[in-house]
Amino acid sequence: MNRNRLLRKATTINAAALIAIMLLLPLRAGAAEPVRFAIQAWPGVTVKTEVARQVLESMGYDTSLQELSPQFVYQGIRSDDVDVSLGAWMPAHKDMVQPLLDDGVAVQLAANLNGAIQGLAVPAYTYEGGVKSVEDLVEHGEQFNREIYAIGSGAAMTRAFQDAVQDDYMGLGDWKVVPSSVAGMLSQVDRATNRNEAIVFHGWKPHWMDLKYDIRFLEADPEGKLAGMETTIYTIVGDGWSEKNPQASKFLEQFDVPVAAQSQWIAGFARDERPVEEVASEWIGSNLETVTQWVEGVETADGGSGADAVRQQFGG
Repeated sequence: MNRNRLLRKATTINAAALIAIMLLLPLRAGAAEPVRFAIQAWPGVTVKTEVARQVLESMGYDTSLQELSPQFVYQGIRSDDVDVSLGAWMPAHKDMVQPLLDDGVAVQLAANLNGAIQGLAVPAYTYEGGVKSVEDLVEHGEQFNREIYAIGSGAAMTRAFQDAVQDDYMGLGDWKVVPSSVAGMLSQVDRATNRNEAIVFHGWKPHWMDLKYDIRFLEADPEGKLAGMETTIYTIVGDGWSEKNPQASKFLEQFDVPVAAQSQWIAGFARDERPVEEVASEWIGSNLETVTQWVEGVETADGGSGADAVRQQFGG
């Protein structure tokens, strides 16, 4: 083969190699797309998502974040504008989440927090004074001015309280639900407890209210609508997302938050008004044993050890 033919052949090979590389670029760019989180504007899911984001980013994965109302978080998953939600309170969010699962557009990836509880709550002194159930609450309604304090009107539990009043469930027909912000509701709890007065409100944990106030949750009602609702919080992802992002998905499958940790996060962020980034990074650095369990066997974006990357980033 003469020299000119060799040069032409080499040029052809190089061009083919370049074309092959260019064809691979979109695949690599797709793999590098950020993990798109969406959060409801609640302190717990806000800090929890920030913790997850910081861990992922320490391993080389890009993330993005949108703050949306609860229904739009799930609509975003349906429309493929959102990849991950860490705030699916079940069964409270069942009417929003179950249609996504039934239609095959979302997957309930894992529980990220077990042992949560929500429902009607009262101060400990009221509970010990004999108001331990919804029946007791109705019987002693005059002590509470027949008012239930709740959070925003769009919240699932607020709607459950309003439906109970409308349907006269368990004799609550002459009660009134007083919706407010979380801060507004807890200001009423603060006022009542300072005066040793009776109050019934939407309580839940994890939350700093459980750290600041000595509260009790009423016993579960017969239909489990209002009180003593044990809750599991799930990670919801779009269908097919895990297959495209196996390492990030493995981390989220292992991302299991202790209840006490989330209460501390909420206290730091919502009560003490510290920046969410600071609350998250400080906790990660002080709890590397827990965090390295979350990333056990997870690879970084460039194929390295996720645990090593986390320790390097957060000083362990």
